[in-house]
Amino acid sequence: MKLPFLEKPRLQDRIVVFFVVLLAGVQLASFYFIRYTVEQTSQNALRDEMRVGARVFRRLLDQNSQQLVEATSVLTYDFGFREAVATRDRETILSALRNHSARIRASGMALIGLDGVVVADTLAAGNAGKPYPHADLAARAAALGRTSGIRMAQGRPYQIVVVPVLAPLPIAWVSMSFVIDDSTAKDLQRLASSDVTFVQVRDGTADLLATTLPPARRDLLLREAAAIVAQGREGMKITLGGEEFEVLATPLEDVGDLRLFAILDRSVSESLGTFLALQAVLLLLASFSVAVTLFGAIRIAKKITRPLSQLAFATREIARGNYDVRMRIESDDEVGELSRAFDGMVQGLAERDSVRDALGKVASSEVVAMLLQGEIELGGEERHVTVMFTDIRNFTALCETLSPQQSLQLLNQFLTAISEVVERHEGVVDKYLGDGVMAIFGAPVTRANHAQRAVECALEIRRQVAALGPALAARSLPHPDIGIGVNTSSVIAGNIGSPTRLNYTVLGDGVNLAARLEGLTKRYLVPIVVGSRGREEVAGIVWRELDKVRVRGKKIAERIYEPLGREGEVAPGELATLERWHEALADFRKRRWASARSAFESLAQERGYARLASLYLGYLRDLAAHPPPADWDASFTLYEK
Repeated sequence: MKLPFLEKPRLQDRIVVFFVVLLAGVQLASFYFIRYTVEQTSQNALRDEMRVGARVFRRLLDQNSQQLVEATSVLTYDFGFREAVATRDRETILSALRNHSARIRASGMALIGLDGVVVADTLAAGNAGKPYPHADLAARAAALGRTSGIRMAQGRPYQIVVVPVLAPLPIAWVSMSFVIDDSTAKDLQRLASSDVTFVQVRDGTADLLATTLPPARRDLLLREAAAIVAQGREGMKITLGGEEFEVLATPLEDVGDLRLFAILDRSVSESLGTFLALQAVLLLLASFSVAVTLFGAIRIAKKITRPLSQLAFATREIARGNYDVRMRIESDDEVGELSRAFDGMVQGLAERDSVRDALGKVASSEVVAMLLQGEIELGGEERHVTVMFTDIRNFTALCETLSPQQSLQLLNQFLTAISEVVERHEGVVDKYLGDGVMAIFGAPVTRANHAQRAVECALEIRRQVAALGPALAARSLPHPDIGIGVNTSSVIAGNIGSPTRLNYTVLGDGVNLAARLEGLTKRYLVPIVVGSRGREEVAGIVWRELDKVRVRGKKIAERIYEPLGREGEVAPGELATLERWHEALADFRKRRWASARSAFESLAQERGYARLASLYLGYLRDLAAHPPPADWDASFTLYEK
């Protein structure tokens, strides 16, 4: 038959993914390395350009200041001006100041007396007769002979120079002011190739003085201005309106409360325009190379994986039991050898299928695995195990009230829940006994703590069966109780039956005792009864001793127990009642009849103790009528098989 092959074999995908991912990884690593290098170089170059622009700006201010000083000095040496100053006629002085201010295109000029009072001011006529507002400049000019600085006047920044009027000693001071406005910012923009913004910082906020920025970006920059002034003296990167900018702050005046700064900014994307074009070309080339690699890898991978795909299909068919499948690849290479070897293997498997049928007769999957490994003796062996029997109480009588379909549903519900719990605790369901289950822990695979697993399994079965109540009620089914007997002992474990039907099971007195312990759950009206050997090998469980039972044919009595739950899960009130029970049991076995009777009568009123207390009260009545012999061991003899 002609075999189809998988459209997308996993090995083919791995080969293709390997080459594509390898190439893409190299491309991405190269791309990001180039991008990082170019971005860092561009950022450093951009910051260097902005620092150069800042230095040019400072030099421009210094040159402008020198020119202002020289221009002002020309006026102070003018004889007519000095005569006007000497007259102290404010109108005459004001006219001279206006004429000279117009000639050198100054924003304003003022004459200040040696007492620091303004004589005349072309910028603010109302300052006449008042103290000069920039007394620090006048004081510095008195010390140095002349000075300059940037100061705020009428809410605007001005570059101001102050020089003396000599005759030949100083008789007054002349100040000349040039406003720093948007035109000044535009002049600096041409020199620094960056947008320029002048701000004044007060109390952590910035006020806009002049700028070359478009209106949409002014408020955005102003909100970040205080942080830029604090951190961007050497340059920093910020985001405005979703776009990155490189910014640098340089101080104009930063003395006392007067904090004036120029902020230069330039768009990073505009600076990286050339690189972005190169990046697009690199991405295009990388995409093309990945596409070519993908096409080539798919073609090569198909040639390699096509025979493997056929082999995988044939293997799945064999797993389904179809031994008619064949590879039939005609070639002299390794693939042809694999095909011929595979066809021979299929023929051998078909011949050995009868062996699988024989193994399929073994109930437990673990037994099958052990048999295939040759680790189980078919004749049997002695093993230390724990055996569990479960039984649905009064199931036969219950079935008389149900239809056959309802009876089967109820039985399947219980057996399914019990089997799942046994398997979770690594036990093996040996067989189903009508409405009951026989399970083994510790065989055929030896497991540590098999008694612990069995008791915890019994506790969970008790909880699971109790939890079936709502589901059964929803299907109009009754909710019967369950009885569980658990016994740990040495038994004979092995395969019994015939060559055509094998059954792995355990045999011995320990198995019989486990079955009888399950039967005792009806006598004591408890869900679980465990033998003394199991009680000794289990830790972390709260126990209630029920009785001492002597099995018919045995001289030694067996103590039997009921596990109430894990330690920490039993309520303190129940523990207190349990302690009273064990004290009453001790009184009974020590022949303190009156004390025992009083305790059992009291316990008969407690939930879960009525049946047990009534049994022992019955014992006491029998013992009162027929006093026990001296060798009495306080045990109950079990006559039933």
